[in-house]
Amino acid sequence: MRRGFKAEARRLALELRAEIGTDAYAPFDPYAFASEYGVPVVQLSALDGAARDHFLKADGSALSGALIPHGGGVVILENDAQPQTRRRTTMCHELAHVVLEHQFGLSFSDERKCGLGGDQEAEADWLSGEILIPYDGAFRLARANATDEQAADAYEVSLAVARWRMNQSGARKVVQRTRAKWANAYH
Repeated sequence: MRRGFKAEARRLALELRAEIGTDAYAPFDPYAFASEYGVPVVQLSALDGAARDHFLKADGSALSGALIPHGGGVVILENDAQPQTRRRTTMCHELAHVVLEHQFGLSFSDERKCGLGGDQEAEADWLSGEILIPYDGAFRLARANATDEQAADAYEVSLAVARWRMNQSGARKVVQRTRAKWANAYH
């Protein structure tokens, strides 16, 4: 991941949220954002053919989503058999590739793997995390001593995503250091 990208992603995520009228403290609606950007979303269950049943698995072992070039734009194919929290994460990941204007042929998401790999994948992961739970939101949750489960509920994400964002954002460490500093100042 290039130097400075995390700070850039923090600012960009807030801008993207604002574009659909969402601040840092509410769940992000990736479907509204896709509509705002003119990115069609196709549910896997709407397709025909024998291959559909292979990919349409709730456990995500076959396919979570795909970003498919279509004419001058892209289409997101999502596995609508998966839990809504997983679908929201997949959508944000694929939308991050779009916003960051990554060059690709076809991007598949399968659990934590994506067809692009490398720096583009790391950037999409980080930006999608910032979109789902922005640093400002993680900081507010950390100040309130929110559990990972409470963070997941507040932002309508999976427990795994909430845990990852609360740990990787650094918000809890900042709150802990600040509290320790003030506790030491008065002892």
